[in-house]
Amino acid sequence: VWCESYWLPEADLVTLGDGATVERGCVVQTHLFHDRIMAMDTVTLGAGATLGPQCVALPASGIGDGATVGPASLVMRGDVVPPSTRWQGNPISAWTSPGDWSPR
Repeated sequence: VWCESYWLPEADLVTLGDGATVERGCVVQTHLFHDRIMAMDTVTLGAGATLGPQCVALPASGIGDGATVGPASLVMRGDVVPPSTRWQGNPISAWTSPGDWSPR
């Protein structure tokens, strides 16, 4: 695992598969507040998955094996990125070609 971020608020709720990468400045967020009530859930990066620089992954999200989330992207609560695919944006959508920032 390559993890350049210290934003793992509840590290015991984060699973990083073999060879996963969490780039610099990422926030792997495992809790959110709604109406003053804190809810917690897991965040999972599969084997070989990459969370690009300055990304945010919210609770109950998952990045499949070998999947990539591009820079400055937001993985919404409950989103599951399929294995071996590429996603980017805020919120994420399919990344169809390098440098293509398609709106959702």
